[in-house]
Amino acid sequence: MTFTHAALYRAMNLGHRGSPVRDVLERALLEAGARAVRSFQTNGTVLLDVGSASDGDAAAVVRDAAPLLAERAGYGHAALVRSLDDVGAAIDGDPFAVTRDERTYRETLTFVDGGEPLPLDLPWTDPRDLLDLVAARPGVVLGVVRGGPGTWADPNSLVERLTGGVATTRTLGTVRRLLAAAARA
Repeated sequence: MTFTHAALYRAMNLGHRGSPVRDVLERALLEAGARAVRSFQTNGTVLLDVGSASDGDAAAVVRDAAPLLAERAGYGHAALVRSLDDVGAAIDGDPFAVTRDERTYRETLTFVDGGEPLPLDLPWTDPRDLLDLVAARPGVVLGVVRGGPGTWADPNSLVERLTGGVATTRTLGTVRRLLAAAARA
């Protein structure tokens, strides 16, 4: 099996109220036409094999699974679909090195669909010095979060507010593990 795409669900926490359990999520995607599915983490990150399908076909699988997830688990948030090639390209060349320092808490990728281009010159630092937006690449904004639990900034809500699009954020560690898992499959 060859995983070709990732579905990145927004506000999903498997097994919690308003989110499906892993089996329900995977079954819905298979019933919607995926050839193989692997829910990667509890945060709604899913590897998809849609055969030789294009990005549009992978998006159609995720879109067709949405009513099943709503019916079976009450889940109604958005899901963003990316080819694994695009996910890997987003982190080529260590783009976080520009602002990474001893205060770095998380390096993030905020995937965004729709809306307007990010209206900031990058790199950009928020006034509280808790978030750097490092780079914007097609469909993704890279950020460095400073501080720790309870004191950090939220790149997801900032990107949504600035662009008007729908976004979901993953850490660099999650993205690297996702790509490694896909390569092993």
